[in-house]
Amino acid sequence: MKKVVLGSAMLLAGLLSAAILLGGTMANDWTNNGMRSSLWNLSQYGLMPALCIFIGIAILGLVIAVWGIFEKND
Repeated sequence: MKKVVLGSAMLLAGLLSAAILLGGTMANDWTNNGMRSSLWNLSQYGLMPALCIFIGIAILGLVIAVWGIFEKND
């Protein structure tokens, strides 16, 4: 049960962090060929590694939560 709670918290933290990071980039007026691009804005600020880490944390949290669900307790 502890793994499920830990994994769920990690999944939530990773997803919220990535969403805030992607949402914050759209507040700028930078455009790419007349269209706004979150990923281009992130690369301009050098935040692509942070986005990858946040997504990695979310995936790791999902794996831990699923592992905790299917783990057999003795």
